[in-house]
Amino acid sequence: MQHPRPEDLKNPAVVIAFSGWNDAANAASDALLHLMEHYPSSELETIDAEHYFDFQVTRPILRRSPDGPWIQWPHITLQRVRLPERDLIIVVGPEPNQLWRSFSRELVQRLKRYEPSMVLLLGAMLSDTPHSRPLPVAMYTYDSQLKGSLAIEELTYEGPTGITGVVNQMLIAEGFPSASMWVSIPHYVATPPNPKGQHALLSRMEQVLGASLGAGDLLSEAGKWVQAVDELSAEDPDVAEYIEQLEEARDASDVEGATGDSIAAEFERYLRDRGDEPG
Repeated sequence: MQHPRPEDLKNPAVVIAFSGWNDAANAASDALLHLMEHYPSSELETIDAEHYFDFQVTRPILRRSPDGPWIQWPHITLQRVRLPERDLIIVVGPEPNQLWRSFSRELVQRLKRYEPSMVLLLGAMLSDTPHSRPLPVAMYTYDSQLKGSLAIEELTYEGPTGITGVVNQMLIAEGFPSASMWVSIPHYVATPPNPKGQHALLSRMEQVLGASLGAGDLLSEAGKWVQAVDELSAEDPDVAEYIEQLEEARDASDVEGATGDSIAAEFERYLRDRGDEPG
């Protein structure tokens, strides 16, 4: 397969998401699939599944088509997504089951071909955030330049990690500017899909990448999702009371930390997503 040369790409950035342990409600990987469906995209290459997957854990899927049945094997794909502002190299697929160090080395070596200006690793984690409030998105980096230019926090986490943490360490060792971005998903509605989580990630990515990613296209689905959770929770008084407590705690925290500038920025972002302009 012929790979595009770096000079043929428009200011490329890499965005990575793996379904599985790193991806509550599949919010991160579904956000990238949304991008691939809504913008011109083409497959650049795949990473051989035989080496990195245990098919008894991540099983292949039997599919059927007019030409007959076929097997869809677990795989990691690299896709080029062409945006008006820039190109994205999207890496998406299930979290590998084995040989993480070998996989990370192979992935980083492949990414070197495209000379990206930045690598974003996406994830989603279960938390006690209420579904009825904006889902928080946190960004972290070890890179001093990104920390200053994007005003994001330094990564200080210690503890168990997934494949995103291993890949990030390999990127750091190779000198790639990289950052991780995590959306908080309500733990009581962890079943995918979660369009509100996807919207939160894409909205933050739009700011970081300086490109339109179609986050506003998910607003209607996110609203329907919130309404569905409202209706389900109303059927159980204990759940409804618990969610109300989460809402009160979140509102108190937001009021304490709110500033005029942050409120104005959030309001303008909301209007842009709706297609309106702030007056």
